[in-house]
Amino acid sequence: MSEHRPVVILGGGLTGLAAACHLDDLDPVVLERDREAGGLCRTYAEDGFTFDCTGHLLHLRDPAIRALVDRVAPGAFATHERRALIHSKGVFTAYPFQANLHGLPQEIIRACIEGFVEAQVARARDGEPDSARMSFRQWVEATFGRGIAAHFMLPYNAKLWRTDLDEVECGWVSWSIPRPTLGEILRGAFGTTVRGLGYNPTFLYPRRGGIRTLPDAFAARFGGLRLGAVVRAVDAAARTVTLQDGTAIGYDVLVSTLPLDRLLACATGLPADLPRAGRRLRAVRVLNICLGVDRPRVSQAHWIYFPEPEFSFYRVGVPSNLSDAMAPPGCSSLWAERSLLRDEPYDETRVVDETIDDLRRAGILRRADRVVHRRVGVLDPAYVIYDRHRARVLPDLLATLERLGIRSTGRFGAWEYNSMEGAMKAGIEAAAWARVRLGLETEARRRIA
Repeated sequence: MSEHRPVVILGGGLTGLAAACHLDDLDPVVLERDREAGGLCRTYAEDGFTFDCTGHLLHLRDPAIRALVDRVAPGAFATHERRALIHSKGVFTAYPFQANLHGLPQEIIRACIEGFVEAQVARARDGEPDSARMSFRQWVEATFGRGIAAHFMLPYNAKLWRTDLDEVECGWVSWSIPRPTLGEILRGAFGTTVRGLGYNPTFLYPRRGGIRTLPDAFAARFGGLRLGAVVRAVDAAARTVTLQDGTAIGYDVLVSTLPLDRLLACATGLPADLPRAGRRLRAVRVLNICLGVDRPRVSQAHWIYFPEPEFSFYRVGVPSNLSDAMAPPGCSSLWAERSLLRDEPYDETRVVDETIDDLRRAGILRRADRVVHRRVGVLDPAYVIYDRHRARVLPDLLATLERLGIRSTGRFGAWEYNSMEGAMKAGIEAAAWARVRLGLETEARRRIA
């Protein structure tokens, strides 16, 4: 069976769905391999508990994206003020670490303040360092000083990225890591909780149903979504997508939100160096350990960071603090994130047991608490690694694909660190690109005829 569409979209996550809704007059088709839309923004419900695929909170800074969300899911979201903590040195402190040092051992506070002042003096003397030439480790030490780097920034990110931080460039951090003033650091060290720093001091979350509420709202407005449609091959020369069941769909332009390395591995008609470069793109997986507990309010936080290596996870979230509908009455729900290399083995039973033990050591769970639900999910990929290879090859990879009529976009299509807002913006931008591309091609065909 074969057919032809002006626009074919690979992947039914937020980027693909946003693109489709902005191209609906062109009758695009969205091919999603899973049996439900959403990509990473999926939710499952079981035993009365509702869990997302780790923490998915909606931070909206662009008025156009806020208006879009209000239009597709009116009244579905409640606004929350961030309650985030860090657990280190045996104590809980407020997020961000660098602005809320009070409660840590005095020698740690002193080292953090001294390091920050030294970094500021160095910048005043030498000028702002060239971040484009710096590794993530160098950027952290130059920005926050060696104390904050050593006691939070570097150990936390080492747990997340699972790679040498001198190999990671710092281009992904400019919008996501709060940079307090010296005054804010001093106030936080003397006991004033410094609030409102960073890109997420407030956020939106669905009143009911989990984060899948958002992709479900997009999908309900679009009729061209095909679930269970597994892409077997893309022929960039013939402009054809072939599915696992043998269906061939021709296209004029292709919007792909597949992980870039997987797109390059299944595509033909590309320059030979593209698949080779794709094989060297790196990412980490994340284990999402979901637990239901038979006690309410095990923590007041929305999420907690764990930088120290003696804890198996780097972050814990409490979805039952986002909505009462996320857990049965009298219960709490927890998720813990644990980073793995993409070829690293793991034992699911052992992972759950280690997580429960670590939550008890941290004081979040009590010995008497009963875990009444447990589940382990895998996000693969979860976070792309901003290493030197990525920085060197990515611009040419994406530009070459666009010349062939393929827009590879979204969190994994563009091989980037991005938010849900960024994913939707990427879809809207891909739709605009497709319209321009189709217009140019229509004009070219008219001239040839």
